[in-house]
Amino acid sequence: MINPFRYGEAVTGEYFCNRIREIQELTSYIKAAQNVFIYSNRRLGKTSLIKVVMEALAKKVITIYVDVHRANSAAQFLEIYSRAISQAFLTRKEKIENIANFFSRVIPSFEMGKDGSWKVSFDFSRTKSSIERALEEVYELPEKIAKDYKKRVVVIFDEFQEISQFNGKQFEKKMRSFIQHHSEVCYIFMGSKTHIILEMFSDPERAFYKSAKVYPLPPISTEELANFICKRFKSSNKKISNLLAKEIVNLSKNIPYCVQMLSSTIWLNASDEVKDSDIKNALEEILLSQNELFYSWHDFCSPHQRAVLNALVKTDEIFSQDARLLYNLGSSASVQTSLRSLMKNGLVTKDNSKYDVVDPFFQIWLERNAAI
Repeated sequence: MINPFRYGEAVTGEYFCNRIREIQELTSYIKAAQNVFIYSNRRLGKTSLIKVVMEALAKKVITIYVDVHRANSAAQFLEIYSRAISQAFLTRKEKIENIANFFSRVIPSFEMGKDGSWKVSFDFSRTKSSIERALEEVYELPEKIAKDYKKRVVVIFDEFQEISQFNGKQFEKKMRSFIQHHSEVCYIFMGSKTHIILEMFSDPERAFYKSAKVYPLPPISTEELANFICKRFKSSNKKISNLLAKEIVNLSKNIPYCVQMLSSTIWLNASDEVKDSDIKNALEEILLSQNELFYSWHDFCSPHQRAVLNALVKTDEIFSQDARLLYNLGSSASVQTSLRSLMKNGLVTKDNSKYDVVDPFFQIWLERNAAI
């Protein structure tokens, strides 16, 4: 029997824990061509959510999905963006020559894969002008496509905060100077390094300041996630009580990815009805499988950052004088500096004034290994 839980990939359909309100709101924004900035910590399901929305709108819009995380330079961003535009039309079975005609400064090459699908690549040694001029052409393409095909175009930039590394604020300004004039295109900016991407959209001196509706993605409620777990177990002829389902959610800190991971591991080893011991055994299995990864995260941190992490899993009053003395943290300024680095590396998050370890299983690992 197929495991009813999936993690490590964007999920849709029965594997997606329903976000009815978010789907309705994002759908209305897209129809109105309202640019949206979706942000949250990692693994809360941003990509899955937008994928569900776009599947529902598939017949009404043209979707261009750009994974900015894969780019580490303006040239790579150009290639990824160009390929994403081409791939959107390959998926729609548009003629190759029509896709090639989109571009004049960027030269695409097409190759049929073993599975019979077309793949596109770009050779920048054949580009007729500079990367910057080629980017200008690509920036204008979504609006041109929308007008030519008389359809709303939705461009999704996943992990958008990564563009800040290309050429500082100048890259942002150049990009914004083009897309701000697009009336037929809806831009969805998504980011998980919340402190970086929030600055991009809230700092008056940044190009994307107030350029999109700010849309924080909250965790899914405990009740909704617990109901999802019970339903998925039932679909595979296994039982779990609502109480134990809530225990899974609490251990996973309401993070869909972690809920699916823990539930999947439990499902593999449980008999017809899940017991409390099945949850404990599954948690131990995950901690064992992630042990080397967690050691690498821990070793990557400076000694002071490790001390801050160890303190975070013990107390909420990390800036108090007692906590700083007890955990040898030094001054408040030193604690603040380490927290900024830990947030930049995605290990710690800040909700209002409270700091927390992002990964729930890493937090449990830290609690057990606080002395290392």
